[in-house]
Amino acid sequence: MATVLTLNAGSSSLKFSLYEIDAGCAGRFLLGGQWAGIGHQPSFTANIGGKPYEGAPPQGNPPIDPRTALVSAHKWLVDQGINIDEIAATSHRIVHGGTTFSAPCVIGDQQRVALDLIQRLAPLHVPHGLAVLDEIRAHFPHIPHIACFDTAFHTTQPDAATRLPLPQRFHDKGYRRYGFHGLNYEHIVDTFTDTTARPLPSRLLVFHLGNGCSATAIHNGMSVATTMGFTPLDGLVMGTRTGSIDPGVLLALMRDEGLDHDALEILLYKQSGLLALSELSSDMKTLLASNDKNAKRAVEHFCYWAARHAGSLITAMGGLDAIVFTGGIGENASAVREKIVSHLSWLGATLDQKQNAANATQLSGSNSQLTIWRIPANEELTLARHATNFIS
Repeated sequence: MATVLTLNAGSSSLKFSLYEIDAGCAGRFLLGGQWAGIGHQPSFTANIGGKPYEGAPPQGNPPIDPRTALVSAHKWLVDQGINIDEIAATSHRIVHGGTTFSAPCVIGDQQRVALDLIQRLAPLHVPHGLAVLDEIRAHFPHIPHIACFDTAFHTTQPDAATRLPLPQRFHDKGYRRYGFHGLNYEHIVDTFTDTTARPLPSRLLVFHLGNGCSATAIHNGMSVATTMGFTPLDGLVMGTRTGSIDPGVLLALMRDEGLDHDALEILLYKQSGLLALSELSSDMKTLLASNDKNAKRAVEHFCYWAARHAGSLITAMGGLDAIVFTGGIGENASAVREKIVSHLSWLGATLDQKQNAANATQLSGSNSQLTIWRIPANEELTLARHATNFIS
C-alpha cells in the first residue's frame, strides 16, 4: 500500500500525517501526530484512524528542534507497524514561496538553492521547514519530496492588492504583500461543496482564526485579497502578534524607547496581541473563561478588528454571499463567532444560536441573508493531494 507522508514544521512544533494513496489520489487518513512545545515543554499527541492515540510517547529524549522531532516521529511510525518503504512521497508545508514559487514542486538541488534565498522573507518560519526537508531528503533520496507554499494560493490577487506604496526598486527585490494560510484556504475551496452540499459561493469570506489569524476574500474560488501581507505579522490581532500597526509607532519605539531590530521582532511576534491586551494569556479559551476585565477587553478587541478587516475584504469582492470560520478559534470558540457575526449584522448575517453553540457545520440562522459555515482546517490533506500529482 503506497502512502504519502505530510510534514508541517513550525518554530516549536512538527505535525505529520500519513495518507493512503488510492487510485492515484490522496485517500484515507491513516495516522498522524504532533510534537508541540519543542524547546520548552515538549508534548506529543497523535491520532490513529480518527481516534486519539493513548499509548506512550515516542521513546528517547524529547526533541530539541523540528529536525529531531522528525527523527522521533519516524521511530513512532515504525513502532506503529508502518512500513516506511511504502512511503511514495513526502509533502512539506513551506510558509513562504516568495515570487519564485507559485505552485507546489518537487525539490531538487536547484530548487533547494532557491529556497535558501527565500529564507530572509520569513526567517522565523522557513528555516524550520527547510531543516526537516533536508533531513528527510538525506534519508529518502529516491522518492519525490514536494514543497507546498502557503503563499501560492494568493498569487491570483491583482497588483493593487499586492503592491506596497514604496519605490519600484523595493518591489523588484520582493517587498510586496504575499498572504499566508493558503494551504487551508485551498482546502476550504476544494472541499466546500462536499462539506456543505452547496455550490461554492461566488463571494466567500473565510476567517482562519488560530494562534495565527488571517481572513481572505475568495471570489469565484480565487484569492483576491487577504489580511496578512509581506509577513504573517500583518492583519488581524493574533495570540502574541500585533496584526496591523501604524509603522510610525515602530519608528517611535526605536527613537524614544531604544528598541533595536531584535527587540522589535520579539515585541511584535512574541509579546503582543491577545497576550498584551489581556496581560493574562495568548490562549482564547483561557480568555473566554476569565472574568478579568482585561481578558474581556482582549476578546472584544480581537472580534472588533476581525470584523473591521472583513469590511475591506468584502469591498474587494464587491459584496458577500457566505462566511466560513476555520482554525482552532474559528472552529471551537462559539462566543467569538457570535461577536464577529454581530458586528456584521448590517449585512443581514445572523447565527442559529443552537447550531453555533453545538459547533455545527451550518451556523447561519433561517433568516440570515448569508450562509455561515464552520469547516475544520486540514492543511495536511491539501499537502497529500498535491503530492499525488508528482507520483508516477
